[in-house]
Amino acid sequence: MLNSLDPQAIRKDIPVPLHYQLSELLNQQIEAGRWRVGEKIPTEEELCALFGLSRTTVRKALDTLVNAGYLTRQKSRGTFVAEKLVEGLVNRAAGFYDDMARQGIRVVSRVLEKRVTQPPDKIARELQLGPGQAVIALDRLRFIRDEPIMLVSCYLPYELCPSLLEEDLTGGLYQLLRQKYGLNIVRARRFLEAVAANDYEAQMLRVKPGAPLMLIESTSYLDDGRPFEYFKARHRGDRTRFIIENYVYGSGEATGVLATSPL
Repeated sequence: MLNSLDPQAIRKDIPVPLHYQLSELLNQQIEAGRWRVGEKIPTEEELCALFGLSRTTVRKALDTLVNAGYLTRQKSRGTFVAEKLVEGLVNRAAGFYDDMARQGIRVVSRVLEKRVTQPPDKIARELQLGPGQAVIALDRLRFIRDEPIMLVSCYLPYELCPSLLEEDLTGGLYQLLRQKYGLNIVRARRFLEAVAANDYEAQMLRVKPGAPLMLIESTSYLDDGRPFEYFKARHRGDRTRFIIENYVYGSGEATGVLATSPL
């Protein structure tokens, strides 16, 4: 790994902070694919010796990349290249499980709570439910390689899938709905917002309170136009990237639009 680093790449004669230069240099190695996911990077001592930097400077650079999710520290083992998950946001109405499966990534879900309940007013409006109509509420924590990645709460009209709570809900929900209930979600309207983790979210996702999360609020629709699912998903900001695909109008392709709304 050290062979791919140029000792002269860190400039001490310019006003750019040394720790910033080093973090950018290391990140370039990751982005270029020279350092692969799961690969151990040079130690702090090796980086200090190579670039003639202090331990404090090197550690600050590594902290920046760890906090951004590009590196991960393993106790007594060292620092390794972390995996950034890429999820499609608005280019298709796929679930998280389906999105990860396309990338060959296995998702494990822990069901925290499942119940039949009366929906709050906002959820009833989103799902176009009348008075007294119940929903199935499902809270899950999603893991990838034993690391919690996403905390999600979703609500579905009870009358459309009344036996859902009897199913194994640790896999892909959309796949189950298609195969067993003939419910095909074809469109979703999603809002993306940066939020800070509260104490509960921090505990579940193994981050510090106040750590950055990406909140997705979504209403999904069936092929007949009915709203079928409302969810709120809190993704770890240090482990997730979102991709948005846009197409030119008139090209014969759908256009991806990231909806925005005043808070």
